[in-house]
Amino acid sequence: MITTTLFKHKFIPAKRKSEFLMIVLHGRGDSIKPFFSFDEELNLPEMNYLLLNAPRKFLDGYTWYGEPPYQANGVMKIREKLFDLLNDLENQGWDSKKIFLFGFSQGCLISADVGLNYPKKLAGVVGISGYFNFYPRWRNNLSLDAKKTPWLFTHGHQDDILPLEETKYGVDKLKDAGLKVEWVEMDKDHSLKDEEYPIIRRWVRDQLSDLRKN
Repeated sequence: MITTTLFKHKFIPAKRKSEFLMIVLHGRGDSIKPFFSFDEELNLPEMNYLLLNAPRKFLDGYTWYGEPPYQANGVMKIREKLFDLLNDLENQGWDSKKIFLFGFSQGCLISADVGLNYPKKLAGVVGISGYFNFYPRWRNNLSLDAKKTPWLFTHGHQDDILPLEETKYGVDKLKDAGLKVEWVEMDKDHSLKDEEYPIIRRWVRDQLSDLRKN
């Protein structure tokens, strides 16, 4: 079980006792509700899930940060709040090296930002149809442990919200910085498709296998 007052949330326990956790961040204007069956769709019985609601109301859902030019400050505020959450989780017995971040669209940007700036290694970062907010000197701020965190990004050629080329440019910057990133291009729009679940499942299982070896 997980307790936190930092975010409105829902905890979904693993089907069998496990120390692995995936924190799930939705997109702008969305909420945790569409992810209530995420554990069934991803079908990883060894995974616990922590679904988070973004803190700011937006339309019928929530948003992680405001519109430009307030985006950068908003991302940094959420970063600090998620750092506090990760520290809380550590105090509750959750090892950061066994925690995955999963984000869709705006939630992907937040997951990527935390992955780049959290000083400890995470089990992995999964970004779906997302993008990046690179701060000045971000490469210099990468810790040695953060560089060990593996990444998976998927994006669609038909995405008319966030162009694939812009996200791929960000992914290439991560690779150039020495990060281990798997990049998957798909024939899809700005959405999470059923055919993505096997890709994510296979990648996560690869990371779990590596973690069990170490």
